[in-house]
Amino acid sequence: MPKVLHIGPCDSPGGMANVMRILAEHPPEGWDAELLSSHVEGSPWAKWRAYRRARAALSKLLKDDTHRPDIVHLHTAADWSWWRKRRFAKMAHKAGVPNIVHIHSGQFDTWLEGKSSRKNRLNKDVHANNSTVVVLSDSWKEHLSASIQIDHVVNNPLDPLLEQHPSAKRDPNKLLFLARNDPIKGGQFAQTLVEELRLDYPKISLSMSGVEQGSTSSIKALGWMSEHEKRTQLSSALALLIPSKFEGQPMVALEALAMGTPVVVSDRIHSLPNGVLQAQFENIEDWKKTLEPIIAAKGESLSKVDVGAFSIVSIQGQWSSIYTGIVD
Repeated sequence: MPKVLHIGPCDSPGGMANVMRILAEHPPEGWDAELLSSHVEGSPWAKWRAYRRARAALSKLLKDDTHRPDIVHLHTAADWSWWRKRRFAKMAHKAGVPNIVHIHSGQFDTWLEGKSSRKNRLNKDVHANNSTVVVLSDSWKEHLSASIQIDHVVNNPLDPLLEQHPSAKRDPNKLLFLARNDPIKGGQFAQTLVEELRLDYPKISLSMSGVEQGSTSSIKALGWMSEHEKRTQLSSALALLIPSKFEGQPMVALEALAMGTPVVVSDRIHSLPNGVLQAQFENIEDWKKTLEPIIAAKGESLSKVDVGAFSIVSIQGQWSSIYTGIVD
């Protein structure tokens, strides 16, 4: 049975790791899949060692006729994530194994535009390594096609286990923010927004991951949590807030939608299903206006957004066609 090896930050918190896990656990019919971690949380030295270990592991696999993968599937963001992945692509190509460059980052286009040399080097590497380039949506294909040839578009997959998660009682006063504590993700804006909302809705609160302590009594710190805990938070929230400066195709938004939870995102985010509510980036009044009907509904009679295009069956079929086309 042919095997695909997924390489990327599968042991680090975040949406990319979740995508890698789902794809590895649910490969296309007739395929096996394995994960190889190339990243860890921690110091630059710890990250460098993780990268070196992954290189050594891939080198060993490529020389082993019994365990050698048929495809190397690379998951990359921008900047240093790409510089590491290009070396894996080169190793695979040199060994005669096809490779896929799967771009996840919402800032890949901005990063490329930062220096013209990046675009030239990227195209040179992709061509030299005969890489198949995949992005998350038609919108990202449109954004990036001026810089690099995009071969395929495949959405992020939803974990089928979401359907088995027990429903939690929805809290009509709980807004939710699930992301790392990074200015790009808009955590501080979400906290300010909730404080403004409490002037009219005194019981509204914000449950927030990525922090260990709330700045006020209205902020409930969740830290980092298990997948089960995250899904419980999603199913019990009134709405999920994603006020990020940019995102690729946030997995947490898809998960919330699959659980019937409304999602409000900044207008800097795209590649999500129709029906996801948008508010102007860092515009408090526009966010308040967008959230008020949701708050008024108290979790009742909320219209659901169709996420069928992100089902594992749909995604498996697309990857099956890509994998088969590469190895044939």
